Amino acid sequence: MDGSRLRFIDDTHTDSKLVRAARPVVDRLAEQLADAQVTILLADQDATIVDRRAGQRSLLGRLDRARVAPGFRFSEQYVGTNGIGTALEERKAFRVRGDEHMLESLHSLACVGSPIVDPASRTVVGILDITCNVDQVNDLMAPLILSAVRDVEERLFAQSARSEQVLLREYMRSKRRGNAAVVAINRDTVIATPTASRLMDSTDQMMIWDWISSHLETRQEWEGPLRFAEGIDVRVHARRVSEAGDSLSAILELRPMVSSVASRPRTAGLPNPRRGPAAAERIVGRSLATHRLQSRIDEIAGTAEPVLVTGEAGVGKSYVARYIQKRWGHGGDVLVIDGSTLTPETVADLRARLPRRDPWIVEHVDEVPDDAVAPTRRLLDSAAELSAPIVATATSATPDTAGHRVHTHVRRCISVSPLRQRIEDLDDLARELLAGHLPGRPTPQLQPAAHRALIAHHWPGNVRELDSVLSAAVSRSMGFDIRLEHLPDEYRALGSSRKLTSLERSERETIVRALDEADGNKSLAADRLGVARSTLYRKIRALGLESERFGS
Repeated sequence: MDGSRLRFIDDTHTDSKLVRAARPVVDRLAEQLADAQVTILLADQDATIVDRRAGQRSLLGRLDRARVAPGFRFSEQYVGTNGIGTALEERKAFRVRGDEHMLESLHSLACVGSPIVDPASRTVVGILDITCNVDQVNDLMAPLILSAVRDVEERLFAQSARSEQVLLREYMRSKRRGNAAVVAINRDTVIATPTASRLMDSTDQMMIWDWISSHLETRQEWEGPLRFAEGIDVRVHARRVSEAGDSLSAILELRPMVSSVASRPRTAGLPNPRRGPAAAERIVGRSLATHRLQSRIDEIAGTAEPVLVTGEAGVGKSYVARYIQKRWGHGGDVLVIDGSTLTPETVADLRARLPRRDPWIVEHVDEVPDDAVAPTRRLLDSAAELSAPIVATATSATPDTAGHRVHTHVRRCISVSPLRQRIEDLDDLARELLAGHLPGRPTPQLQPAAHRALIAHHWPGNVRELDSVLSAAVSRSMGFDIRLEHLPDEYRALGSSRKLTSLERSERETIVRALDEADGNKSLAADRLGVARSTLYRKIRALGLESERFGS
C-alpha cells in the first residue's frame, strides 16, 4: 500500500490558537534535537500536519516522499495505523514502529504521538509527534513528547485565562457606558447584567451563541433582530473581542423592540416525579416531535376514553399519561396501577369499578403476568365500551409475542419520541427538571460548554437519564449555574455542536446500535454494517460519536 490515499489540505492554520501555543515549545524542542535524526510534527484536531521541524536534514527526503509534510492529513480513517491518526483516535500517547504502519512508505520510520488537550474545553485540539528512522528508536522519545505536550497545554491554559480577562474587561466597559442590557459570552461562559438576564433564559443563551458563531466568524461586528423563546423580540448588536484565530468571545447589547416586556409565562415541563405534575397547559419542548405530540394530545383530549402511550423507557410516558388525565379534568388524585403486578383477582375488582368512570393510569401493560392477560384484555374492551378515562403505558406499540396482545385492545395510541430524536427539547427539559430539584430557589442555567456536552450525548436512558445527570450536576454546583466540570465524568466529552438532520440522527442510531452489539469493536461493527472500517471512522467523527462508550 502506498501513500496515494493521503489527503492534502490546502490550509495549514498558521495563526491558530494551537500553533501560537505550540510554536515556542516546538522551537525549543527542535533546538534541543538539532543534531539528532528526528523530526517533530505538529498536527491539528483533524490529524492534518501544520508544522514540521527536522533535526538532521537527511531525513527530509524520505519524509517528503512519504508525504509526511504540512498540509497532509494522517487521520486513521484515510491511512490506517500511524503515530498521528492513531493517537488522535485512541485519545492517548501511541507508539508505532516500522511495519506496524499501514502505509508501506512509513515502514522505515518509528514515531510517538500524543494528543494535546485544551484545558479550558477539555477537547483534543492537536497531536505532537516525534518521528525517526526505525533503527534510531530511543526509549526517551515518549517521555520527551509527553513533557512537551504538557508545556503546550499550559500555554493553552494561559491563553484562555487572558481571553477571559479581556472578555470581563470589555463587559465592564460596556456596563459603564450605560448600556443596561449587556451580555458577555464565549464557548464556556455567559455574563449578563440583570436587565439582560430578565430578557432571556438558558435556551436563549444557546441560540445567541449559535447566532454570533455564524455572524462573527469573519466579521468584527454584526447587528440584527432575534426572537427569544417566549416571543420577546430584541435587536442585538454583537462585537467580537477575541483576536483572530482565538476562540470566539463577544460583547452583546440587547435592546427590546417593544416598549415593555411581558412577564414570561411558565410552560409545561416534564415534572420531577417527586413533586407531582405541574399546573401547566402545554408539553415542554420546541422540537417538531413535541409539537406533533401536543397536536395528537389536543386531538384526543376532547373525548375521555382509553388511550395508550408508548415509547422507550425513560421518555416520559407517565408524565404524558398524567397530562392527558389533567386535560380530561382529573387534576387531583388519579389511581396509578402497575400492570406487572396485576392478578386475575385485582383485574376483576377493577372491572367491577369501571361504571364509576374513575380516572386510572395503568403502567407497563406490556408486562402483565400471563395469568392476568385474558382478564386484562376484557377489562380494556369494557373500558372502551364505557368510555372510561383510562390511560395505559407500554414500552412498545408492538407486542413481544402473539399471545400477549394486551395493549392492542386500546384503540387510540400516542407515541413519545426518544430524547435523541428531539434533542432540541433538551434545554427546556433541563430548565424544568432543575426547577424541580430546587423548588422555591432561582433555577440554575446550563453554561455553554455543559450544554454542548449534553447535546452531544446519545441519551439511551432518555429524560430519566437527563434528570439523573442534572441531579448530580446541581449537587456539585451547589445550586449555582452548571458548568462542564459539574457534569459526571462520562458526560463531559464535547462532541460536534452541529445539529444533525433527521437522516443523520437515524444513521447515528444505527451506528450506535451496531457498536453496542459489538462491545465497541469498530472492525466488527463495520463488518455487521457492511461498510469499510474507514467509512465507519468517518461517520463516527462526523456524527459526534468519538467519545461515546459502547457495550458492556
